[in-house]
Amino acid sequence: MVFQDVARMLKDSINGYTYNVGDLLPPEVELAQRYSISRNTLRKALLLLEEDGMIERKHGSGTYVKQKSFIAHVNHMNSFSEIAHNSGKEVISQIMKFELQTASPLISRELNIKLNDPVYYIKRLRIIDDKPAQLEETWLSVSRFPKLTISHMKKSKFSYIEKECGIKIIGTFETFSPAFPTAEIASILHISTKDPVLKIQTQAVCKNHQPIDYSILYSNAFEFQVKYFLPR
Repeated sequence: MVFQDVARMLKDSINGYTYNVGDLLPPEVELAQRYSISRNTLRKALLLLEEDGMIERKHGSGTYVKQKSFIAHVNHMNSFSEIAHNSGKEVISQIMKFELQTASPLISRELNIKLNDPVYYIKRLRIIDDKPAQLEETWLSVSRFPKLTISHMKKSKFSYIEKECGIKIIGTFETFSPAFPTAEIASILHISTKDPVLKIQTQAVCKNHQPIDYSILYSNAFEFQVKYFLPR
């Protein structure tokens, strides 16, 4: 619906560099003209943002930015759970699939295992403040992690690998690319198929540079953003 699209565009604008928390948004008539919509449609969009806690509408005064979406600050390799925890947030992991598969040519190559070897496939939704922040698809070798359970994947994957399995993770290879979500992914992340997501392909490696896992992440930029500091 049009007002939902406008709400997403407004959210994107608020999360950018134009506004700070406490700033006054332009008058309704100006915003309606900017997006070529009626004031009634604009008010429906503003209502969505107000219900989401992003704006505060004060009668006779205007509409103010109340808060921005969660922006995490990262200066070295962290898991999703660690990034959220370091920012004072807690993550809920909703396990959507946990099943055994045989390794495809891609997965066998990324995990450095034989074709058709058994692997775990886990699809989980990472939720912060009751909002869908990231959809993750992960593959791990069954022979390397024979005791992996759904309970482990509801928590931190990296914590399980390092603390319970005794495998030291020295880093990850990450490939970033913009992508338009499928209808399924858009529905899970509560966005439109026209809203681009950040697709991240990751491969964690241990101290002997052997791959530990292979994951594909789809980040909802409206709800979860990461600001990196990379030392020179």
